[in-house]
Amino acid sequence: MSDQDVRGALLAVPVPDELEAQRRAWRVVSAAHAGREPLPRRSRGLRPLLALAFLAALVAAALSPPGRAVGDWIRDRVAGEENAEPALVRLPAAGRLLVVSDRGPWVVRRDGSKRFLGRYEDASFSPSGSFVVVTAGRRVVAVEPDGDPRWTVTRPAPVADARWAPSGFRVAYRAGETLRVVVANGEGDRLLAEDVAAVAPAWRPQPAERNVLAYAGADGRVHVVDVDTRRELSVARPPAPAEKLVWSDDGQILLVVTTGGRHPLYGGGPRFPRELRTPGLDILDAELEPGTRTVAYTTFEARSGRSTVWLGPERLQTAEGRLDEVVFSPDGRWLLAGWPEADQLLFLPLRGREGIVAVDDVRREFDPGGATVPGFPRLVGWCCP
Repeated sequence: MSDQDVRGALLAVPVPDELEAQRRAWRVVSAAHAGREPLPRRSRGLRPLLALAFLAALVAAALSPPGRAVGDWIRDRVAGEENAEPALVRLPAAGRLLVVSDRGPWVVRRDGSKRFLGRYEDASFSPSGSFVVVTAGRRVVAVEPDGDPRWTVTRPAPVADARWAPSGFRVAYRAGETLRVVVANGEGDRLLAEDVAAVAPAWRPQPAERNVLAYAGADGRVHVVDVDTRRELSVARPPAPAEKLVWSDDGQILLVVTTGGRHPLYGGGPRFPRELRTPGLDILDAELEPGTRTVAYTTFEARSGRSTVWLGPERLQTAEGRLDEVVFSPDGRWLLAGWPEADQLLFLPLRGREGIVAVDDVRREFDPGGATVPGFPRLVGWCCP
């Protein structure tokens, strides 16, 4: 096996407890630096010795397991797009961007201004973007875009993956291994299904007045249910467990992103008759282009350690490392991709537009004043022009 093969394999495997190891290492180094004894400026002869001593401390910290995590992150950083913007000062299209950092979710407006919503674990826009539904521990909370809470539902089991229906009148979420639905004023919380997989449910966009939901069962089957009547409209078993469910804008196509490289995308009508195979490649994320049935997706090749962003058969971008997530702008003219190894966001132009817009230093953008190396934020949604 070549060095390149080894590097690709390592990039493909997440490091256990990586973020916490980075935090521990940084605390050790920063504490050592803060506790140093100031010296008179005239003692120039001691400076080389002090520099060597401090360097030795850094090396010792780097050789420990936490230090290796920080060092590995620094070494694994790759050269990103040249001429990248030093900060996210504006969005190239109308709407608001929702991202979730280690600290919690942020709403980014067109002019680049940002609002931190609070210490929550996940977030999702309401249909018009007037509200955001967030989760933390055992709480589902509806908040305004400035972070003010409107209502809260608390459950005995941990909650996750809250999603607002296109009608605006329902919110679905997972509680433990169950799927529940609540009226969008925080009332009428009820059980919809048991034994569900750890996959976010997906509301069918059309017709908007009907509350139709797709979800993955723990047995590998995908269900489509009329929430108000509790009638199951269809059920199918994809060739591999689902990781993500995405509806087309017209509500006719349900895209199922599945585990593994053999059956990464599986979509179609109630029986999911269409399949896209990518032999030797893993699918990292996928979305359907607004107003179309064209799939945008990212692939990762472990052998080369490189990722590619595709729009249907068109190759949009190739990069070293993992291009983890893709999000369309509301007008469908841009595709946003996250590039953790380069610490960049890539706004990829579509339909003949020219010029990639790259943004650097993304981790610090959503962890201002942090003393650790934060994780790369998750791209959740780009809503409402």
